[in-house]
Amino acid sequence: MTAMPASLYHIYEAFAFMLGACVASFLNVVIYRVPKGESIVSPPSHCPGCGAQIKWWQNIPILSWILLRGRCASCKMRISPRYVLVELLGGILFLAAFIHVMGMKELYVGRFAVLLVWWIWISLMIAGSFIDFDHQLLPDFVTVGGMVLGVVYWLLFTFSFGNFHPDFANPRMYMPIAWSLSGLACGFGILWLVRFLGTKAFRREAMGMGDVFLLGAIGAIFGPVATIFVLIFSSVFGSIVGLGMIALSKAKLGRFVAIPFGPYICAACLLWMFRGPEIVRAYIRLVT
Repeated sequence: MTAMPASLYHIYEAFAFMLGACVASFLNVVIYRVPKGESIVSPPSHCPGCGAQIKWWQNIPILSWILLRGRCASCKMRISPRYVLVELLGGILFLAAFIHVMGMKELYVGRFAVLLVWWIWISLMIAGSFIDFDHQLLPDFVTVGGMVLGVVYWLLFTFSFGNFHPDFANPRMYMPIAWSLSGLACGFGILWLVRFLGTKAFRREAMGMGDVFLLGAIGAIFGPVATIFVLIFSSVFGSIVGLGMIALSKAKLGRFVAIPFGPYICAACLLWMFRGPEIVRAYIRLVT
């Protein structure tokens, strides 16, 4: 298979970054409005201070915030830098996904389908993480949507079996969807058990069901091994942040600190997506 020309590859890279920034700009609306039960379509984007409608040239991802110096063009109200950080995050992750999945290889349907699933899942994780940070809840469109995304993708892959000529008598044909469903069950079941035992031990809800569904979605998309990896590393990330919060607030170690777990699950999932299999293989080599 011939490699993609470098000039064309760089054009695709630029497109991936701009697409991610544009999607993340829309996700800012989702993050702000969905928890309030507001429509993400109407009214159009407007300043929360003076209510002035934001013109198209004031809504260009990243660039507009810089040109306006982080303030509303009408009332000069300060615009949180988090908006531009979300847009940057979307652009960087879309670009990283393109480089990781596509590389400089030729475009073809199967590889582009994987990239599309990654882009959709990255978008859902960005929205879910920031909503969880703000409100300590994970909306169904992130968790259940992720489960549906994974199962539908692997179901389509199952019945194409890579060449769009399914052999229904071949048991191997059903391996992809079985892999996805086992990952869903593994992710959901393990974290549900952790939640159940934690609730019994602390006599209060240890974590929300949204986290359980989120790990189930990761299993549906990336399989059962990914759920174990994500659970371990998300616990490490969450513990580091929790201990840091305790240290900075000078609180006692035994004090219960409510920490949204969803963002750390998503961070660990990103680690799996870009480096997880290599880390697992390195660990296996180390212990064997």
